[in-house]
Amino acid sequence: MGHRNLFVCFILVCAFVVHAAVIKEGDVLDIQVQGNAQFSGRFTVKDNGTVDYPLLPDMPVANLSTSELMNDLTFRLAKHIENPLVWITIIDKPEITVTVLGRIQKPGPVTTYLGVSIQEVIKLAGDVSEHADVERIKIIRKGRSDADAEYFDFNEFLRKGQYTSLPTVMDGDVIILISEQRTKKVKVIGAVNKPGFFTLEEKMNLFEMIYLAGGPAEKADLSRVRRFFKTDDKTLEEVINIQNYLDKGKMDEIPMVNEGDVIIIYARWFDWRMLLTILNNVLLFIVTVQTLRGALK
Repeated sequence: MGHRNLFVCFILVCAFVVHAAVIKEGDVLDIQVQGNAQFSGRFTVKDNGTVDYPLLPDMPVANLSTSELMNDLTFRLAKHIENPLVWITIIDKPEITVTVLGRIQKPGPVTTYLGVSIQEVIKLAGDVSEHADVERIKIIRKGRSDADAEYFDFNEFLRKGQYTSLPTVMDGDVIILISEQRTKKVKVIGAVNKPGFFTLEEKMNLFEMIYLAGGPAEKADLSRVRRFFKTDDKTLEEVINIQNYLDKGKMDEIPMVNEGDVIIIYARWFDWRMLLTILNNVLLFIVTVQTLRGALK
């Protein structure tokens, strides 16, 4: 009776030959033996065409159809268990585990699928943290040392949009978001008494930084202080009316200075002293002209 059931199973397995897929190197096979977990699992076809399955030692399975392998495995299993029912499928997107560390919101292992992009892996780990160097994303492949690490410039990919430049993410990879190399120097130039570079040791707003540079010069125009700052891969600028904050007594609302900022304080070309000097010269000119006219009559 047992042999008859085995024959029936064999017929059922053969019925799937028409729909069977051909096995290739790199495929992940999901082998399920009903009621026998010890003979079930997922196995990757290696470059030499074999799989690490207990009953298939050094047997090439690449270029076989899934049905052919099911037939072979059914007879092999029949020596160990009664009436084996075997199902073999190729996983389209097998699960992989990648470890993401460094400047990331949720560091640790990430379970995803083969073929995932490095951008998706970073998103799954909660996205990058502040000051992460996305121009040097470090990738350590499974089984390799830190000295053999690869580096990926994500900003370069965004600029050129070449999908083929994206590195392949594999099971066991370690992706590290290192800190960007930032300068703690802030440059203050223009109408200040001591222009130059200054080290930002603690949190400081623009007005405090100007006084660290010796304070505003006599003709400094605090109503239009220009600040250049870097965000992501762009350098941006803004004009800030510090005088307005001072006039309203809102010192705590003055924007803060960041590492690497460049601050320019412009000088006023026109003030009340200059106006009085001009008016005085104009009056003197008028008086001189009138005097000359009187002398010529």
